[in-house]
Amino acid sequence: MASTINTNINSLTAQRNLGMSQGSLATSMQRLSSGLRVNSAKDDAAGLAISERMNTQVRGLTVGARNANDGISLAQTAEGSLGKVGDMLQRMRELAVQSGNSTNSAADRKALQAEVKQLADEVDRVAKQTSFNGQKILDGSFSGAVFQVGANAGDNITVGALTDSTAKGLANVSYAYDKTTGIAASSVTDLSAITSTSALQITVAANGATTSYDLGAIKEASSGTERMGQMVEAINRKSADTGLTAFLTAADDGTYTIDMMSSKLDSAGNAAVVTLGSGFTTGNSGRAGAALASTIDATNTTTDALGIDTLTVDTQASSWVALKKIDSAIDQVNSARADLGALQSRFENSAANIDIQVENLSASRGRIVDADFAKETANLSRTQILQQAGTAMVAQANKLPQGVLSLLQ
Repeated sequence: MASTINTNINSLTAQRNLGMSQGSLATSMQRLSSGLRVNSAKDDAAGLAISERMNTQVRGLTVGARNANDGISLAQTAEGSLGKVGDMLQRMRELAVQSGNSTNSAADRKALQAEVKQLADEVDRVAKQTSFNGQKILDGSFSGAVFQVGANAGDNITVGALTDSTAKGLANVSYAYDKTTGIAASSVTDLSAITSTSALQITVAANGATTSYDLGAIKEASSGTERMGQMVEAINRKSADTGLTAFLTAADDGTYTIDMMSSKLDSAGNAAVVTLGSGFTTGNSGRAGAALASTIDATNTTTDALGIDTLTVDTQASSWVALKKIDSAIDQVNSARADLGALQSRFENSAANIDIQVENLSASRGRIVDADFAKETANLSRTQILQQAGTAMVAQANKLPQGVLSLLQ
């Protein structure tokens, strides 16, 4: 091997190996100080691309979980308010039941009506003022919402419109009714006994079929007032079959009013046609036989059919209507609360599923980018020793050309 001075191959080799150990040492120190195996694209180009895609999903899912929890909060806000509305409707129903009793005077019903009106106003206020993040949710203006509960486009839960729980929006009932006023007891002149069980009939026409119900025999009456009471009692005796309820009310001027309310509906939910048979005459009952005059249903809407804003309990007949309206309103509120409860359950399961996805994606990303401290500390020790040895070898290699001086002596 030639002895040269200008080119020290041994020194160059030692320097190259020292540089390699310095790079490995720097890499280990960077990984140990950052905790990451991949600190830049040069460390693992494919691993960086994969881990960043996973990081996008993890961060998006984390926000999606927060969105789901916001959805739970909205549903809880709406359901809580509807719970109080339901409590008020229950109280209104109690008052309507109380007002429907004949022992109450006009003054009693006036007092009952005062509380009913205040409760109806409060129901309306709660519906119109309940909001979430500035958005009204129970006044009928909430037409639906889309909740982004995932990291990608289309990962959402859509909520339909919430119920309109304002006083005008609650309750939708159908019934037939008729009212005869100004009946003088003296005009009821036929007080004889009605012996034929089929002399008085009520027919109900619904779904293309007509059914007749016999009211049975009626004993002789001693006055027109007694006869009208007998007729009302006979009609109400068959209420379970006919759906027809009659009320006899005395006016201040000595006349009487007969209210007839029918709850019988057809398959479409509209009021059935209820007819008093020909056996009913003005002379024997104060009202001639005929179909009930008016029908209120979903296609013939009036303030009497929809909403509780016009609800009254000032008479027995209005209490009958009030009970139907309040029952409809309670069903509407309970249905809405059930939907909101199911929605909360869905959001909770969605958030739980997101948490599992985040956990698993984070674990996968960690396996790619996280540093293995056992491996890196071992490599650090190795490269530190190589650094010391490499430095020593460079020093030794730099002394080798001095051997040429002995040839020049």
